[in-house]
Formats: sequence, C-alpha cells, structure tokens
Amino acid sequence: MEGNDYLGEEVSSNVQRYEKMLRNKTKDYFDAEAIEGIIDFYIQNDKLKKAIEAIEFGKELYPTNIPFWIKLAEVYVLSKRFEEAMEELEKAELYEPFSADLFLLKGEVCLNLDDLEEASSLFEKALMYADERLDMLFEIAYVYEDNDKFDEASAYFELIIDEEPALEQAYYEIAHCSDLLGNHEKAIKYLDALIDIDPYNTGAWYNLGITYSKINNFEKAIEAFDFCLVIEEEYTIARFNKANCLVELDRFADAIPEYLSVIETEGGDSITFCNLAGCYERIGRLEDARTQYKKAAQLNPNLAEAWFGIGLTFEKELLYKEALQYFKRAILLESDNLEFLLVLGECEYRLGHVKEAEDVYTKMTELDPTMMESWLDWSFLKYAEGDISAAKDLLLQALRFDPTCHQFHFRLVVYLYALGFIQEAHKHLEFGLTLCFEDHFLLFDIEPKLKLQIAIMTIIEANRP
Repeated sequence: MEGNDYLGEEVSSNVQRYEKMLRNKTKDYFDAEAIEGIIDFYIQNDKLKKAIEAIEFGKELYPTNIPFWIKLAEVYVLSKRFEEAMEELEKAELYEPFSADLFLLKGEVCLNLDDLEEASSLFEKALMYADERLDMLFEIAYVYEDNDKFDEASAYFELIIDEEPALEQAYYEIAHCSDLLGNHEKAIKYLDALIDIDPYNTGAWYNLGITYSKINNFEKAIEAFDFCLVIEEEYTIARFNKANCLVELDRFADAIPEYLSVIETEGGDSITFCNLAGCYERIGRLEDARTQYKKAAQLNPNLAEAWFGIGLTFEKELLYKEALQYFKRAILLESDNLEFLLVLGECEYRLGHVKEAEDVYTKMTELDPTMMESWLDWSFLKYAEGDISAAKDLLLQALRFDPTCHQFHFRLVVYLYALGFIQEAHKHLEFGLTLCFEDHFLLFDIEPKLKLQIAIMTIIEANRP
C-alpha cells in the first residue's frame, strides 16, 4: 500500500470511529492530528457543519491547539462568513504570530472584503514564514485565481517559473488565466515556452491548439493538434478538435475521416455523430448525413440539432413534407432557436401553409426584432402572395429596429416600384447604395426586370464608388 493510500485509510477509519462515538454519545480519545484529519475530510466533502462540530470537539480536548482556530476560520471563509473568520484569525495570531497558513488565510479574507492592498501585504508575510516557498507561491496564486484576480494570479505563477522553470503546472495556469483575461497571445507565449522545455508534452500541444482555435487561427490550431497526435495517436480529444477546426475552414471532406477515427476509438457520442453528419450534408452526401443524424438522435433524443439536421437533409432533397416533422421536433426542444424557426417558416410556406408560416415569422420578430432574415422572408411571402402593400409595411416596420440595414432598403425599392411609388423607391435606392454599393445586385435577384429601368441604372452608376 502506498503511503498516501495508508493515510487515506487511516483518516477514513478515524472518521468512522468519530461518527460512531457521536451516535453512541460516548467520549473517545483522538490525538490532535487525527482530529485535524477528520476536519479536513469534512471540509473536502463540503460538510461544513460537521467540520465545525469536529473543530469544537477538538477544542474541548486541546483548547490551546491553535490549528483548530485556523481550521474554524477556513470553514468560515468557505461559508463566506468573512468577518467571523477574521476574528478567529486575529485571536490565533496572538499565539502563532509566524504561521504562514494563518497569513495566507487572512490574505484570502481581505481579498473577499476587497482590501487588496492588505491582502497583498499578508501574502508577502505568508511567503516570509513559509517552509516551502514554491508551495506557498502556488497557494497564493490559487487564492487569487479563485477570487477571479487573474492578473495577480498570473504574476505569482510567473514567479514560480522564474524560480523553477520545469514546473509545467505553472505554465498551464498562466495560459488559463491569460485565456480568461482574453490575452490569448500571452497564453500562446507560455505554452510555446513549455513546449521548448518539453517538446513531447501532449497537454501543451493540445492547449496550444485550443488557444489558437479561440482566436480563429484554425491553421495553427490544426498544426498543434497534429503534433499532439504524432506524439499520441489515440489522443481523441485532439483529433475531435482538429476535425472541428477543419469544419471551420470549410474542409468538410478532410474532417470526415477525423470524426470517423474518433468514433472508431471512442465509440462515438451524439455530438460527434452530429458533427460528422453536418460534414456529409455540406458535401451533398445526404443519405450518409441522415444516417449519422439519426444515430445522434438515438443516442440523445433531446439533441435538437440532430432532429433539425435530419429535416435539412430532406429539405435539400425538396421533400418538404418529410422535413417538416423533424423541424417541428427540433423546435419542441428549442422553441426560441431563431435559425430553426427561419427554416421552419420557409418549409411551411413551400408546403402552402401560409398562415402557419406567418405565425412563425410573427414569433421570430417578437423574439428578436433585429433579425434581418425574418423580416425579409416574411415580407417576401406577402409579396409572393400579391399583398405588396403589406410587404412594404413590414419592411418599414423593420427599419424602425435597424435603419441602416441596406438589404431592407434594396428590397423596399422592389416593393415600392411594384406599388408605383417611384420617387420614394429612388430615395431608398440611393440610401442603400451609400450603405453597401456592392450588394445592389439584390434588387435584381428579386425582380430582374428592374435592370430595364433607366432611372434605377442611372442612380446606381451615379453612386458607384
């Protein structure tokens, strides 16, 4: 039995003996170290009330044992009773004025009370009296990290690296803190430094890949994941993330064997099957996509994306009736998903369900009145149904939410021309051209005959950059 295993067994045995004593309402003997182990057991298992009871028991047996006072302060900190924690620590300091753990805990209390300057001073005292300086540097850094003071935490982890460059955990922690601060370049710098020390560190390569992917540098992320996989071929989480990066680069065919490899190694989960299905869908292999989406839905019937994906494969085959039921199943799971609703609205309309489609667009504009596509699709439905005045009114309403949406202005040109409001149409055309000249082709996507209108072509040429 390893030493740590033995200690664990001993603590567990002491906890059982202590709890039996409480049940029997007897008084057994425990040495101070055993009681500290019992207290730590309760703290680690988030049984703070029992920890306090064990501390009080320890104080009765050993009233001058100051570590019990410090333990009580620790429990108060965990319970966010900071003033009470400080009271205990102040009393303990009178008897143990050189305790590193005491100053560490006082510093944590001050952090929670927003006294950052005093906290910093107390942490320096903790360092001064610590038997193991590096251990204390880690402790202080973790306290800052736990309190979302990531700049300060990072500074201590940097001190650790200065004193002991081979401690890889410090590199990971700096990368983590930098990531939370949005300073991805710093995270990359320290992960690169760790790789320089240990080129075969799969964790460093993996985290480097994750960091590059967060700044959308997917090529560098793939390169990092590839190094990770060269070192450890079955590092499936790296392969999975490599596949995700390939998808981001629209390299769907390249991503497929990576997802398949993950499935072969790990057995596959609903997300992997869903991602694989998306790749098949994007390259037109709709039957294969549908098969994988169905596997994802079988594994996780609550995964809306899988049901929606099945619907998309049918929609792309123009099988709108078959698609509709799957779109509705997805929306039952995610009723506020605007992407799902947009596709559902179009599907309903293509099936001739005009009222149902309008109900969908109404819901979308209520959920997010700034969503351009819902207004455009709804107004086009009205236009296609011959209610051009209603189409125009919808876009005028949409402009109240986003007056600088050039698509609204260009579409209004189409509707206003159809209604005979030529001058008003020209005003929207000119304004739309100032917003985004290169998208003026959108006019002709809806109504190609507008190319024959000399006034329109003249305005376009006059506003050409």
